[in-house]
Amino acid sequence: MDWKKLLLGEWDWKRPFKSLAFIYLTLCVVACGFSNKFIFQPPPAQYTVESSHLRMLPTEGNRQVAAFWYPGPRSDSPVLLWSHGNAEDLGTLAPLFTELQAEGFAILAYDYPGYGLSDGSPSERSCYEAADAAFHFLNSEEKIPAEKILLLGQSVGTGPACWLAERYTTRGLVLLSPFRSAFLTVTRIPLLPGDKFKNHKRIGHIDEPLLVIHGTDDTIIPFADGKSVYEQHGGPKQFLPIQDTGHNDIWNRGFEIIVKAI
Repeated sequence: MDWKKLLLGEWDWKRPFKSLAFIYLTLCVVACGFSNKFIFQPPPAQYTVESSHLRMLPTEGNRQVAAFWYPGPRSDSPVLLWSHGNAEDLGTLAPLFTELQAEGFAILAYDYPGYGLSDGSPSERSCYEAADAAFHFLNSEEKIPAEKILLLGQSVGTGPACWLAERYTTRGLVLLSPFRSAFLTVTRIPLLPGDKFKNHKRIGHIDEPLLVIHGTDDTIIPFADGKSVYEQHGGPKQFLPIQDTGHNDIWNRGFEIIVKAI
């Protein structure tokens, strides 16, 4: 019995191309239908409604966005609008916010839909809605002019931060561990449809001063991605490498130098 023929069938020169096409179509289906589950990984809520810093902000999509507001110690305190990274929420970051407030910053940080106490489920569009609600809280309710708001995004939060920077003229943009886009972090070349958070396309339309901070040993978002985003910005800019630092320890290892650069 010819087991090879039984298992593989008659050889056809078209078979490798058919197999590649099937694999590619499968990847396209996964990318378009399930990418949000890979991109967003919200942890169980690390805070409750009793938090003294909590504000619930309405979005244009009729959702409620949870935010922590830390007023500055002075009237001229720099104001950070904070778009956080993946697998963390406001409660996770509260100790860092307290430290930064003590350094003289005012901070408004918000949770994406599906994170913490924010309504809904996370997607690129819903994250932009949440970011816009946070911006309007500072601009409309706290009466802070856009040109005094410093946008800060970390990891996946660099997507909403770049979106805000393209939409509004602000004091500046700080990107920690930025990627070129969500899919390019994995594929490295444009390969799949439906890519999200296209920072590499957006950054060239942003004029405000840019500070890019990236750990040299980042194994989640390559150091080269941060350098690429930095190089495609045409305005005033600074690139700050944090030596011997990965993706998740950048604040622990580089707190003082990051605060000074901001």
